[in-house]
Order: sequence, then structure tokens, then C-alpha cells
Amino acid sequence: MQNNFTADGEVQAEAPLPHQPTPQPPSSPQSAGMSTEELLQFEQFKKLKFLEQTRARIAKVECDCLSPTATKVELKNLCREAERISLGGIVVLPAYVKPCVAYLGNDPSCSLIAPVSYPHGGDTTESKVAATKRAVKDGVDEVEVYACFSALREGNMAYFKRECKKLVKAARPRAIRLVLDCNYLSESEVVRACNCAADCGVNVIRIVNASGLSVITSAKSALRDRCLLKSDGQTLSQMEEAEALGVSLINCDDAIQICSRLLNDAKN
Repeated sequence: MQNNFTADGEVQAEAPLPHQPTPQPPSSPQSAGMSTEELLQFEQFKKLKFLEQTRARIAKVECDCLSPTATKVELKNLCREAERISLGGIVVLPAYVKPCVAYLGNDPSCSLIAPVSYPHGGDTTESKVAATKRAVKDGVDEVEVYACFSALREGNMAYFKRECKKLVKAARPRAIRLVLDCNYLSESEVVRACNCAADCGVNVIRIVNASGLSVITSAKSALRDRCLLKSDGQTLSQMEEAEALGVSLINCDDAIQICSRLLNDAKN
């Protein structure tokens, strides 16, 4: 599954997710005057609608598999399960892209994403560009590049802007994401980076290690829907909080387990 982007690398007009608590089946109309057959048809409609809502929700959830010791068996199982439940995407180390492309098969519903300059963003722009091009060549749908945190801390926005523009170009025709780590950046630095990255054509901003909801709210406000926003949610309640803030994508380490339960509940 790929996000939709224009030829200029901009996100196609797509309304951000509104507050989406755990989907509930539509309420029943007054049963008075309805035949037994009509009631059964309506119950079936409710179940199908509930399942549709749940699948749409799962399509916005992603998970990381960034362990350097991950085996091919583990990766294959992850790809199989992610595709089974139509998970939004999986993030795997660049070395694992090629086998995961094969594991996902033709026309997968799950996006394959590779991180670049993980986890500290300290590589040179040239190294990031080369790694991005290689990931695209190997078959990823999107690339998540960790920002140069030192440049942002120093206020060197000229360096940051040049790097963003080069990465956007290197990723074409695929989407480029930028990762901002709140362990190294203040809220004001995150907001400044969001504004600059969106202006440069970055498709998705991912916020990691946010200690509270304030930074997500500030980032969402700064982006003004110029690009998508991704944040973390490790429990169902945290995922619901992120959805309420209007994020478009949610990363969850236990995404397979949580989303499998949601899907099973919707089917039963």
C-alpha cells in the first residue's frame, strides 16, 4: 500500500483522520414495522460497515522491525501477518528490503519502508542520498530518513533545508519521510523543522519519543496538512489518543497483535 503523492512530491488532498475512537457498529433503527428478513439484512449491513471501518483504521497503522539480529524466518512471518491483516506498513532495515519485497509478493496492501541514517541522523547528506537511492532501487515504497539533529539544535536551517531538498529528489518517484526525535529536539525545534520540511516537499513527518501530546499538536498545527504526520502509539488507548489529534499514521511495536484482535472482533 502506498500513500498517494503528486509528481511534485506533495501529498494529494486527503483529509486528515478525524477523532476515531474504536469503531462501533451503526446503531439499529426502530425495528417496529420491519420484517425479520429486513432486520437480518440490517444486522449484516452493520457488521460489514464495522469491518470496513476497522480495516480502514488498520491501514493507518505501521510497525518497526529494526533489530539487527532479525532472522529471515522472523521477517517472513512479519510480512505474512502484515499482509494478512492489511497493515499499513512495516519498517525494516535497508539490508532486509530485498527479501521483504519477495516475502510481500506482487501488489501487496502493506507498504515497505526503510530507515536511513537510523537512529541518530548523523550521516552526511551525501551518504543519506546514496542510501535513499539504493533503498528505492531495492524496492521500498517509502524511505524514512532521520534528520540531522545537530543542525537543528544549532539553528542551521540552511543545511537542513538543502538536505531535505536533496532527499526529496533522491527518493522520487517514491515518498520521503523525515524522522524527528524528541529525545534530541525541543518542541520549538520540532515545529521549525516541520515547517521547513513541508516547504521542501517532504511527504511525511514522523515524530518519535514524544513525552506528551503537546508536541504532536504543535507539529500538526505547523504542518497545516501540507504533509502527513506519523506518531507512536504502543497501546490501543495511545493509538486512539493519536487518532484524536489528527495524525495520519501510527507506529506501534505490537501492531500485529493489536490489529489482529481488532480485526477478529470486527469479524465476530
